[in-house]
Amino acid sequence: MPMDYTTLIGDKNTEGSIKYFVRHNEVPSEFILTRAQEAIYAQLRVREMRKKIEDTIALSASTIVLPTDCLFPLLLYLPRHSAARIHIVHEHHYEPHTATQTDGTLPAGKPSICTFDATTLYLNKIADQTYYYRLWYIHRPDDLAAGNTTNFMTTRYSHILEAMCKHYAYAHRNDDANADKWLQIATAYITEANSAFASWSAAFL
Repeated sequence: MPMDYTTLIGDKNTEGSIKYFVRHNEVPSEFILTRAQEAIYAQLRVREMRKKIEDTIALSASTIVLPTDCLFPLLLYLPRHSAARIHIVHEHHYEPHTATQTDGTLPAGKPSICTFDATTLYLNKIADQTYYYRLWYIHRPDDLAAGNTTNFMTTRYSHILEAMCKHYAYAHRNDDANADKWLQIATAYITEANSAFASWSAAFL
């Protein structure tokens, strides 16, 4: 049967529910579902998690605030400015390739590289004009809920969600053997999905 939020949090007699998976009613299904999604989205990288936004870098700005649902930035592009790309690099590459002036400030110009932390992209130059940018990134999907009963996890990757829910449900029951078993299965499924996406992405580069 199709997977959805209502089914997953149903009682142990509801086929496909978390309680049904472990044959026990004393399981906090909503909490387990939340934990399972957190664990999955921390590892999964598939095309359904890609997202694009367009905005501007203001004159004299040297940072871009990342979207709150951003897990990892992929590509930063300036489509109206000679189709320039701002390369997203590791801080170990950013620092030696970012010059500062004698007063410690960044020079003005068109940014060419940036690095990032949890909330912000740091440009290597202060914008000398307004720049229109397009950012592609891996986003954190909304959790399943009463008002969001299905998503790509329930339709395309239900095997991953089921396995991770079983892991947390068995862990709650202190059944370490089954908890470990289903974590290994869930991790293997995620690795397989990530590999398939990586191969698909590589074909277009």
